[in-house]
Amino acid sequence: MNIDSGAAPGSRPADAPATAPRVGAAERDRAVELLGDAFGAGYLTKEEFDERLDVATRARHRTELDALLADLPARLRTSRDRALRRARKARAARLGVRIHAGVYAGTSLLLVAVWLVVGRATGFWYPWPIWPILGWGAGVLGHAVPVTLAVRAREHREIRHRTFESVA
Repeated sequence: MNIDSGAAPGSRPADAPATAPRVGAAERDRAVELLGDAFGAGYLTKEEFDERLDVATRARHRTELDALLADLPARLRTSRDRALRRARKARAARLGVRIHAGVYAGTSLLLVAVWLVVGRATGFWYPWPIWPILGWGAGVLGHAVPVTLAVRAREHREIRHRTFESVA
């Protein structure tokens, strides 16, 4: 594959239409990652990989990147997309648990502070904050435990899957 991207700055490649969208660093980086996956899976020779890598790092328009990736299997792209989506979901789930636990801890401290102020002012020291703290604590555990177990199980499955692929 011979794609010439060494044109003068500001000019378009011959196959890039006047309205071809420009690409940014993130899109070039994603193309480089996909090329690395293709090389690692044996779809590209070292020479092809080096040539395409050079073109990908200098690409300015989407048509250039599309031409580099057009003959590679689509499952390379979708497997990377699925892995990124799973990682984003796991991060979001962990963040949700952290937010829930943080709000719980802050509210529990506030309840204890109110209890201390009321107890000091009235002399009545019944530990009433324990009931909302325990009830909400059960809810936080009911949120944190399944998320933690699911994320860990997914990570273990992915490790086993990668280990199996490297052996096979």
